Amino acid sequence: MTRPAMMFTGMVVLALVARLAAVLSLGDRLHFDDEGVYLDAAVRLGDGMGFGEDFRNVPGYPVVLAALRLAAPDGVLGVRVAQAVLTAAGTAAVMTLALSLGGRRMAFAAGLFYALDPLLVVAGGLLYPEAIAAVVLTLIILAALRAVARDDLRGAALVGALLGGLALLRPVALALVPVLVLWTAAQVTGSWRRRGVHGAVVLLACGAALVPWTYRNYRLHGVVAPIAIAGTHTAPVPLSEIRARGLTHALLQQAREDPGSLAAHAGREFLHFWELYPQRLAIDNPTRRAEIHGGDARLPVEPTFPTVLRDRVSAAASAVEFGLAALGVGVLWGRRRAATVLLLAVMLGFAAGYAPFIGKLRYRIPVVPLLLVLAGAGAASVSDRRATNA
Repeated sequence: MTRPAMMFTGMVVLALVARLAAVLSLGDRLHFDDEGVYLDAAVRLGDGMGFGEDFRNVPGYPVVLAALRLAAPDGVLGVRVAQAVLTAAGTAAVMTLALSLGGRRMAFAAGLFYALDPLLVVAGGLLYPEAIAAVVLTLIILAALRAVARDDLRGAALVGALLGGLALLRPVALALVPVLVLWTAAQVTGSWRRRGVHGAVVLLACGAALVPWTYRNYRLHGVVAPIAIAGTHTAPVPLSEIRARGLTHALLQQAREDPGSLAAHAGREFLHFWELYPQRLAIDNPTRRAEIHGGDARLPVEPTFPTVLRDRVSAAASAVEFGLAALGVGVLWGRRRAATVLLLAVMLGFAAGYAPFIGKLRYRIPVVPLLLVLAGAGAASVSDRRATNA
């Protein structure tokens, strides 16, 4: 086995061990209400019963869980283990991206961060779509860089298809459609026509991936909703307006009537997306935990993790990663500017997609691998400086 292969294998194993440890601590029970929603939907799919008319969450994740259940023992624990294996494999994608941008040291650092990042480790065991979405988004960046470098329309189609799949996991990924289309069109070498074809292929492939679920929503609800409609009530507009005129129209009306209020709301939620530790967990409130338990007796009344320890670990890890990522941006800007712009645009675009609604640390998980790639560049730079000064 070559040295790079050994490095990749070692990091994947380390990531798997960390995630399996988190899975064992989570155990064979549910901890959050959405876990039950997604798992129940996956069970219905596995039994050939479909999603059901009342299902309004993202459809992609129950499909993933249904597939994982085929390869896992019965029970919640088996599904958690299967997801831990899948998300641990994402280490290879993160390291491949970092290797292409900055070499082995950067790949090693990025892989180490991904393997041990507390947020990603715990997310790998929880039955939420964010950890899977993080792997998919990393693959999108890899595919986009390669499609542009090789002037490959099939690669552009893969970018669009993966982007559509990501939207079926996290609807806010639709905010990345213009980012990927414009970046791809701008970076391809050739005529303006060739650039336009690349952008159009990304757009069409993404749209094609959303057609089946859009059609299903139209047949059942009579509305053209490309993904999920759950969560739209968190927008700063009356729910009656959303139901009567649609979310987009309600937000545009709010922007015309009171742009200052909407901008202030979006600014606050954008900052919450980047918070150092979770500040908006419903289970941190004992009353809310009791209410959730009343709705689903499978959920615990007691908190899953010690709150103080959780917050301190999260804050420390996030602060280090943000600091190294900021350094990494400076390092990569002169070497791989186009790729750096893509990473930053995707991260900021994803955060902006949540700003009209509500921002939480958990929603940041899909872009964390990209942040860690930048942090890997920063860490490699620090290591190089120390080696030079030694």
